Amino acid sequence: MGHRQWGSALAAVLLLTPAGLWAQDPQPSAEEIAKMQAAAPRKPRVTPGQPRKLLVFSRSWGYQHTARPFGAKAIQILGRQTGAFEAVLTEDDALFEPQALRQFDAVVLNNTNEEIFLPEDFAKLAAPEQVKAKQRDERLKKSFAEYLRAGGGLAVIHAGVASFRDWPEFGSIVGARFDNHPWGAGSTVVVRVEEPEHPVAAAFQEPCFIVTDEIYQVTAPYSRDHLRVLLSLDAARTRTTPEQTKNVHRQDMDFAMTWIKSYGQGRVFYCAFGHQHELFWNPLILQHYLDGIQFALGDLKADTTPSAQLTKK
Repeated sequence: MGHRQWGSALAAVLLLTPAGLWAQDPQPSAEEIAKMQAAAPRKPRVTPGQPRKLLVFSRSWGYQHTARPFGAKAIQILGRQTGAFEAVLTEDDALFEPQALRQFDAVVLNNTNEEIFLPEDFAKLAAPEQVKAKQRDERLKKSFAEYLRAGGGLAVIHAGVASFRDWPEFGSIVGARFDNHPWGAGSTVVVRVEEPEHPVAAAFQEPCFIVTDEIYQVTAPYSRDHLRVLLSLDAARTRTTPEQTKNVHRQDMDFAMTWIKSYGQGRVFYCAFGHQHELFWNPLILQHYLDGIQFALGDLKADTTPSAQLTKK
């Protein structure tokens, strides 16, 4: 497909509204959008080095978080209000084809889930159609990984860590796999800011804060030997019921909430917050998202040295 055709395809995507993309999900009301606009920063943490384009991908199979339209709208507002980037909101995986993907400086996986480069009805397809779908799935995954290794950026919100469960490389890209959420939706927990001076954690001025959300625990390949952990659950100060304790699998009680890492020449930001709709008009969370996205875009420079290496110095 030539550049003119890709431009036409992108224009079609841009014409889609969040309501059109996620008609089955609750949409942000005018009042909620106004709250997002009031809570969003007025300027970026750093001035973009050049005009930035951000692909916000929100496709989800299986369990579908109703926060997806809220996250997409909040990210769009962050870009428009600060001038840090232009956000393209989509569920169209054709934008992961190599020629299309290279126009973007970074990708956001906005509460995505499962094998999102395959058709939702993949299991019901005839065998020849499954073969074609798998070939396309493999091509898009190869394109995505090569894009990141070559210097593209990735920001992953909440359930995005549960994407591509059958793709081994995605665990290496994002740095962990979803296990479960001992603290279910609406849980109030204490979060520790592990590096208040780090530029991606600069939204938080206090050493800890309280948040209400669905709180994940992750599993291998998660390791502080490979990730720069910036926020984590303060398990000692968080009330945990006996029922919740039954679902805790990590013996080390290490529940990272935000981390960054490198992948080849690319930059990866993960933030576990994003189940509760109201987080998308929380000023601290929005500033944190913006900082993480600007890191992924390449404008906010930040050290990705793994946490374990810092403690050995």
